[in-house]
Amino acid sequence: MRRGQKWGIAFMVAALCGTVGCSGANETQKAANKAQKAADETKSKTEAPAPDTAQAARLTGKVLHFVSGKLGDKGFYDSAERGLQKAAYVYGFKTATVEGGLDSSLWEAKLREQIASQAYEVIVVGTSTIKAVFMKLAAEYPKQQFVFYDDKIEGLPNVYAMVYSQSEGSFLAGAFAAMATTDKTLSGANPDKAIGFIGGLDTAVIRDFQSGYEQGAAYIDPDVRVETAYVGDFTNQAKAKQLAEAQYESGGVDIIYNAAGGAGLGMLEEGSELHRYAIGVDSNQNGLYPGTVLTSILKNVDESVFRALSEYRGGRLPFGETEELGVKEGGVGIARDELYEKHVPEAVKEKMKEIEAKIASGDIQVQSSLTEEAP
Repeated sequence: MRRGQKWGIAFMVAALCGTVGCSGANETQKAANKAQKAADETKSKTEAPAPDTAQAARLTGKVLHFVSGKLGDKGFYDSAERGLQKAAYVYGFKTATVEGGLDSSLWEAKLREQIASQAYEVIVVGTSTIKAVFMKLAAEYPKQQFVFYDDKIEGLPNVYAMVYSQSEGSFLAGAFAAMATTDKTLSGANPDKAIGFIGGLDTAVIRDFQSGYEQGAAYIDPDVRVETAYVGDFTNQAKAKQLAEAQYESGGVDIIYNAAGGAGLGMLEEGSELHRYAIGVDSNQNGLYPGTVLTSILKNVDESVFRALSEYRGGRLPFGETEELGVKEGGVGIARDELYEKHVPEAVKEKMKEIEAKIASGDIQVQSSLTEEAP
């Protein structure tokens, strides 16, 4: 309230008091208070900012999941899709999914078509295989907002990105495998200290899987040998099956870690046929081959996508940033279900709890091959 207004109201009070006398002072004060309240409300309305009508018009609640591949991998993409559907169920987002297909040369045109339609408030995209195309299009369409999972995105204020500490998750896999490979209570284990790793594409991210796996194995026993092979893509199940057979039959390996996405399903199948062991990836794959897939390393993509859309809904999503989600944040972990409880030796289960707690607390420091500090 301006000074002149205060003096005006005071003058009114004095005049009224002189007219009605001291016995009417209470009524006069009420009238003054009412006048002051009206003046304050008028001032508040005139100084309040105008509503952002453009922002209000943009909030459609429509979210697209663009899959740089196909659903049905029982892993990464299926997990992201679950997160989208959970957000639709809990918060009422109107969701749609478009599969880019297996021909990566078509991804740019398909994604561009969806962005140019201006039909979606947020577009969810992954993974590192589409990063270059995605960054190009996100820069061309700065008004479109994106959530990107499984790679770091820099320099784009319309993109929120999530990376998962695959090195920490894979450390858990390596420690688990190193204990399982010589555990006498597991009928499919042999005395050789040899474990396997099969990756998809030989990329920096998959090499980080490998690095974490090797660190976890060495934490348990530095003498454990890691046999490594790469499929060359994330779809060729037949080749992954062939590579797994070579490791199981010729390499002395009795347990292999799947870091090959959909291609790794062939690896899991081979393990089941030979009555050897495997570790699943991204989603809980224990139930695919009960008793031979002893556990799975989870990249909790579903929960991270749901979390991102929840934060977006609340206006808290930090666009322009990349967040790393590790064991401590629940971004990665080990799949414990009834099959895990039934088939995994008690000593291994207890040790895995201890290792997870130490990673979360920082007592175990897992190096990432994506950083300069990594060996």
